[in-house]
This record gives sequence, structure tokens and C-alpha cells, in this order.
Amino acid sequence: MMTAITDNDKERIRQWGREGDGDITLRYATTGHSMDDRFQSFLDQVGDLVPRVRTKKDGDAMVSLPTLFIGSHVGYQALPLDRELEPFLAVLGDDSAFADRIAPDVRQRLAQLRAPALVKIYTTPHCPFCPTAVSILLGLAGCSDRVRVTVIDGELFPDAAQKDRVTAAPTVILDDQFRWTGSVDAGELVTLMLDRDPVGLGAEALRSMIEAGDAEGVARMMAERGKIFPSFVDLLVHPRWSVRLGAMVSFETLAGLAPGLAVGVVEPLMALFADADDMVKGDLIHVMGESGNKAALPFLSTVAAGDYDEEVRSAALEAIEKLN
Repeated sequence: MMTAITDNDKERIRQWGREGDGDITLRYATTGHSMDDRFQSFLDQVGDLVPRVRTKKDGDAMVSLPTLFIGSHVGYQALPLDRELEPFLAVLGDDSAFADRIAPDVRQRLAQLRAPALVKIYTTPHCPFCPTAVSILLGLAGCSDRVRVTVIDGELFPDAAQKDRVTAAPTVILDDQFRWTGSVDAGELVTLMLDRDPVGLGAEALRSMIEAGDAEGVARMMAERGKIFPSFVDLLVHPRWSVRLGAMVSFETLAGLAPGLAVGVVEPLMALFADADDMVKGDLIHVMGESGNKAALPFLSTVAAGDYDEEVRSAALEAIEKLN
């Protein structure tokens, strides 16, 4: 399925390409979605119009919809045409293109942000207010790499819009919890980002911290709040090894910072153990061994003597040794 880029948009893309120099990498991901071909067509046409734009497929991206990635914290699950083309091209050329639209006092407060803020904005192709709202969010992302923005075309992906209960554009959603429809106030949004209780952060937000190399930051947030975040446990059973590894590193840091808190991980992990595959089982056992919680010993002894994969039983024996 071809994406129809109008002659006017083609000329705007060519002109943008002539105004800059140096190669630009535009990463993308396809997901087996029916819209994949339209995204591929858009990429091919942009590459033909501006040869210095190099497209690169990201096979490891954890997305459910075809996505265009700009830098490390902006994603377009949308085809940026017509009204949406200008902000897309601006930030593609310079990821801080809209940072100067954020007031100095808001930028100053944004610098205090510790936990990632995952922001989705639903747009439609002919929405007159959407480009301004998108530009504000891109400005926040340009000011802080803690702000992750995903632009979603609600008409192109109606199932996603329905799932998020979106009925109008623009609609902004923070951490899948807080939402605005209509105009966006950067100051109000940053205030909410700072006032959020990190206990309620979703697994995706914590994963983004870990993948950005801040596993220690996740551990410190839990230690300061005196609670193992429910979504953190989800990372310990994540199907991707690299995510589990990062979560295990974070947990080991937590065990050093707050050993009395770390012991509490055993009960939820035992509850998840039966449904986990063997690779995950071994990692869960490792975490139990690092927890310092001797209450895990009877469970680990049962696993070590049970009908499990040899590596799982071996991990149980190592955990028992660690706890004794």
C-alpha cells in the first residue's frame, strides 16, 4: 500500500533537505501490522527526495505499531504529512528544535525530573491544533531526555485510540494515567511529571530508565519510597533477556541500599514462578538468592529436588548456598 505524499509536501521535504547538510539516520520498526507497507513507502519516498536521510530498521524495538524513531526518545506512530510535516522535519534535523519554545522557568523545573515521563499524543491528519501541541511536547523532549514522546495518528490506528479511550484530537496521555484534550500547557504538564508518585510508574517507564543505563536510579527510587514497585516485578519476568538482566542489576543495587526491603521480592516471585519459562525461572531463582530472605529456602529446596530443567535446579542450589 503506497503512502500518497502530495506534490506540495514533496517540495517541502526537498527544501528542508537543501537547507541542511550531513547525513541523518531515521530509524524505524515494522511489526507485521497492516500499515507497515505505508510506513515503508513513506520512508522510501523521503529517502529518494533527500538522499542524506538514511533509513535503518530497528529489529529490537519494543513497539506494537509501526514506528519512526527520531533520536532515542521521540517516536512517530503516524505518517507526518500535511500539517504534521513541519514539526516532524524540524525535529528530525535537530532534536532540540523546539526547546526554545519552553519557558526558562519550565526548563529549570524540568531539570529536576528523575523518573521518565512517557507521553503519548493522539493526532489526526487535519487537526488544526495538533501541530502546536506536538511542538510543545517535542520541546519538552528536547529539553530533557527523561521525556519520551510518542505521536500516534488516531485515524490511522483506531484500535489504539479506542484502547486508550481517545475520542478527540489532540489528546495527551502521561504514563497511561493522566490525560488532556485540547490545548497543552507545558508548565502544568511538567508540574504533574514532578508530582507523580513513582510507585505508580509503569513497567515501560522503569524499563526505559534501565535501558538508558540508570538501573541504580530505579533502585534508589524504590529505596527512598520504601517499596518494591509492582511494575518492577514485571521486569524481572520480562521475556527479553536484556530487560531482565537490567532489572536484576537494579535489584542487586537495591539489596545493598535497603536489604530489609529486598527481602519482600520473594513472595511475588514465587507466585509468578510456575508460569515462567525455564530461562526466566533461573533468573527468578537468582534474584531470590540475592534477596537475603531465608524464607525462600523451602521453596528453593523443592525446586532443586523437583522435575525441572537441570539449569533451573542448578540455579536453585546456588541460591540455597547464597542464602545459607
